[in-house]
Amino acid sequence: MSSSFRCAVMTPDGAAFDGDVSYASFPAWDGQYGVMAGMSPLLDRLGIGPLRLDTDSGTEWFSIEEGFAHVRDNTLTILSESVYSVKDLSINELQQELRQFEAAEDASQLSDERNRELKRLKTRLELAEHHGGARSA
Repeated sequence: MSSSFRCAVMTPDGAAFDGDVSYASFPAWDGQYGVMAGMSPLLDRLGIGPLRLDTDSGTEWFSIEEGFAHVRDNTLTILSESVYSVKDLSINELQQELRQFEAAEDASQLSDERNRELKRLKTRLELAEHHGGARSA
């Protein structure tokens, strides 16, 4: 049995990643899941959090913001509206965006919506800080 499997991370704009990985970890709605080659079939709803993909050339990190994960025939498919590569994240811009968000009192946003948006921003910032995001855009 091969120690790698195919992983495709798809958004409405196209593929954010498509290649072979030896390990993947993604945020499900009920916690973080890990996937290795040969895993049993799975269909799960995604939460907000980090996506880790271990490739031959190193580990790649993404921020995933809800969607679905599907494992079948030694392939992991991630479908999400929003996927951000840590390579594309700017720590300074995210810090500024977070400050502006926390200062805004938007009565039109329900508490659950604000909490999800806050979690999205914090997840992106933490990934950028811990896994090599740029200091500026």
